[in-house]
Amino acid sequence: MNKNYYYSMKVDVHNHIGIDPEYEEDRTADELIKEMEKAHVDKCIVFPFTSNPDIWKQNEIVKEAMKKYPEKLIGFFTMSPGIPDMADLMYEYKNQGFKGVVTDPRFGEYFGAGSKCFHELVECALVLDLPVWIHADNKDTMRVSNGPIDSMLSKFGGVKFILSSMYYEAENIAARHGNVFIDTASGMSPSAAGIQTLGTHRILMGSNTPYGLLKREIDKIIYLDELTDFQKSLIFWQNAKRLIRF
Repeated sequence: MNKNYYYSMKVDVHNHIGIDPEYEEDRTADELIKEMEKAHVDKCIVFPFTSNPDIWKQNEIVKEAMKKYPEKLIGFFTMSPGIPDMADLMYEYKNQGFKGVVTDPRFGEYFGAGSKCFHELVECALVLDLPVWIHADNKDTMRVSNGPIDSMLSKFGGVKFILSSMYYEAENIAARHGNVFIDTASGMSPSAAGIQTLGTHRILMGSNTPYGLLKREIDKIIYLDELTDFQKSLIFWQNAKRLIRF
């Protein structure tokens, strides 16, 4: 295979737009597009800051960004388990062109066997054929009990999950479940140990902009000599394309 094919596309799966009240950050789609052009990134998955409780307004920002840049931006909506008419709203977002759902422990009910609302969210995603991003960027939510999350990931083996690499034990959790992908954000590197336990076929390039940088994430992968060109292409774009089918 021609080397140019392996490097023909770059897709970053972890980007926020909207308003982050926790860190007083404001990020627009136009700003992200400018960074994409400088870093030569072809497509980005975008979703709201999960610190923002106004999921309706923030999801609307993402929807407008998708409409403005349909060839560049792939939208995931955020969802808080247990809100009124949650399933109906998820169907509506799917019809609007969103390609996945993001949820976060800070929204509340989560993981455990008694978390009926969270399990309903995942069941709805299963029916809608949407990947579920289990997000974290907060020190109070990054440490999870392995038992409940392992049980949940096994229960919903037909769902494709993206587990934020910012979770403690993310690589080990993902290695136990073939339906789990992880991103490269938060200093996580597709190291030899990570490749041994997980494999590059379930690692996605994700920079967590605006807190990370697209160019830094690309360089992290390019200069990892232990990866072949083919393995780098999996992380750069082929895994994302299999997951999202864009």
